Amino acid sequence: MDFANLKSCMDVFLERDHVPGLHCKVYKKHEEIFDYRAGMSDLEAQKPMRGNEIYKCYSMTKMITCISALQLMEKNEFLLNDQVSMYLPEFETLKVAETESGGNELETVATGKEGATFTSTENVRIAKTPLTVRHLFTMSSGLDYNRRTPAIVAAINEGRTSTRELAGELSKTVLGFELGTRYRYSLSHDVLGALVEVWSGMTLGDYMEKNIFKPLGMKDTFFNVPQSGERKERLAALYRKGEDGFPKRTEATDCLIDSYQSGGSDLCSCAEDYVTFLDALACGGVGKTGKRIISPASIALMKTDHSANMDRSALQKSMPGYGFGLGVRTHIDKTQSGALSPLGEFGWDGSGGGFSLVDTENELSMVYFQHYSGWQRRSRYEMTNALYSCLE
Repeated sequence: MDFANLKSCMDVFLERDHVPGLHCKVYKKHEEIFDYRAGMSDLEAQKPMRGNEIYKCYSMTKMITCISALQLMEKNEFLLNDQVSMYLPEFETLKVAETESGGNELETVATGKEGATFTSTENVRIAKTPLTVRHLFTMSSGLDYNRRTPAIVAAINEGRTSTRELAGELSKTVLGFELGTRYRYSLSHDVLGALVEVWSGMTLGDYMEKNIFKPLGMKDTFFNVPQSGERKERLAALYRKGEDGFPKRTEATDCLIDSYQSGGSDLCSCAEDYVTFLDALACGGVGKTGKRIISPASIALMKTDHSANMDRSALQKSMPGYGFGLGVRTHIDKTQSGALSPLGEFGWDGSGGGFSLVDTENELSMVYFQHYSGWQRRSRYEMTNALYSCLE
């Protein structure tokens, strides 16, 4: 296969979008078929990309949280339609606002900004529909993306800082709509991460380490930004797009507190580790180590569109031609997407510029990492089309 088109696409990101540095890997049936890195991992130090950089996964954490939960569903720890209050009692009675206000949720998704509240606290009523596990998987819970609510800040000040405790404080959020009626990007997967802890009796990080990272040989995937040591040295510098369109150095400020392991955003990884995870999903749940982490049936359920009966206008505006499965976008309409990937191709992005793709039909997977928030949404379509133009 000739990957000139995909390499050219990466070079366009460097030149047109001023991406400081990037790394892209493609696997097919456990074999690496493309590996390209370019640019700088640190512009100020003029440090070139070496291929072993550590990146913040941001929302690409969500896919790993969802697989963790699906593993536990296979062990009959829960059913998708179970009420969350069966496991987290504080979610039994929830409040819903009659109207929404403030915030641009699509902008929040694109830039990685936190503290976004889209719900008015006036004209509040009790939710008619109980919150279910399915609502969390499918982003139809009505939650917003504010991890610094007064309730969470108060809990931190009182020393209640575990993943289970802080996710539980989200039960005090006034929901933006009746549960299950629409898609809205939110902290749903933070609550799902807390459920993984309840179902497994382990911390979220320990559960992932035992059941995903070790079986797949992922040695550089972990929670929270390293503050010292060899991993700190390998952490690619973080940038955001400045008003002049060029990268501006920034710091990782989205971590709530080190003891909190967010199921939605706090993992760090490297390109080799993350593509290894994607490769396992593309190959029916079996990694290149030969270890199985999930069944083909669960992967099929994950990539099935679960958003057809809800208002998904926000998703369609951001990702034309895609529906939403269990924590992932899933390709449902080529006429709308204009994408060359097959129907059922799935994955998710990260606000720092990460992108993942899984294609079970071709046993194909791709990961793309950069540390540059504010990237163009069209980039995901450009790299997808470039990839499939290279395949024989």
